[in-house]
Amino acid sequence: MKPFFRSLPVVLLAFFVISPAYAQFSRPVVVLKGSVLTSDQKPATVRLSIHETGASDADDDTAHEITTCAIQEMTAGNANSESGRYLLILKPGKKYWVHIEGTFVQSLDTLVQMPKTDKPLTIEQNFTVNWRPDNTPLGANGVAADPAKKE
Repeated sequence: MKPFFRSLPVVLLAFFVISPAYAQFSRPVVVLKGSVLTSDQKPATVRLSIHETGASDADDDTAHEITTCAIQEMTAGNANSESGRYLLILKPGKKYWVHIEGTFVQSLDTLVQMPKTDKPLTIEQNFTVNWRPDNTPLGANGVAADPAKKE
């Protein structure tokens, strides 16, 4: 019995070296990255919220995509306050609403279409946001706070 146990490591090593290696691949993703800058080219401190449109992979008709921003948020990220850079991971072949909001900037909603691909892909997409006209920060309820109003 002892000779068997002594040769077991050699047998296992031979099995793993000789047997074909099978790699398990995950599904491809699209890396959406870029910058969010203000209209005067300053980095914007914003939150990017991603919402799927509900459109199927093969659906190229855009007539129904007007009222889809209320769909559940899929993912979100913040732009770097020093550089305005962001990075999001999305599924290929899907349409997404990108909702951008920040304290001192006007909200922006943009529809983006991720290409169909069977390999990982990186797309550079920059966004420009405008300053809020009165530069009043948004309150906790998403409405501009009135600085003259005492609570």
